[in-house]
Amino acid sequence: MEINDVRNGVVGALADAFPASKIHDEEIRQGLRLRDFFVKLLTADQTREVGRRYMRTHSFDVHFFADTYEECHAVASTLYDIMEYITVAGGKVRGTRMNHEIVEDVLHFYVDYDFHIMRPAPSNPLMGQMEQEASVKP
Repeated sequence: MEINDVRNGVVGALADAFPASKIHDEEIRQGLRLRDFFVKLLTADQTREVGRRYMRTHSFDVHFFADTYEECHAVASTLYDIMEYITVAGGKVRGTRMNHEIVEDVLHFYVDYDFHIMRPAPSNPLMGQMEQEASVKP
C-alpha cells in the first residue's frame, strides 16, 4: 500500500457519501465553495516493529466548508460513520483517533489510518558455500 492509495481511499469514501460535493485533494488557494471538501495528509510515518514488519500511520485532516455550525456537526456525524472503514488497494483499513473541531466556520475532521506492511525478503542467499579440507596428523 502506498500513501496515495490511502489518500484515494479517503477521497473515494467522501465521493460515495457526498456525491453533490466537490472533493479537493491537492492544495487549493482559491475557488473553494460551500459544501466542498478538502483532504489534507497531515503526517505519515513508518516504524519498524520486528524483522521485515513495519507499522505505517497516515494522519488526515478533512476540511468541510459550510455556512452553519449545524451543517458542520451533521457532516461530522456522517464522517464518523464513513471514515471508520475505507477501501484501500482492495482491502479495508480502519480509521482511528477520530475527532473534529470547527475553526472559523470550517469543519476539521481528523482521522488516522494505521496498518502493518511487510517488506519483501531479500533475494540474495544468506550464506554461501564453504569448502574445507581436513587431514589427519600422522
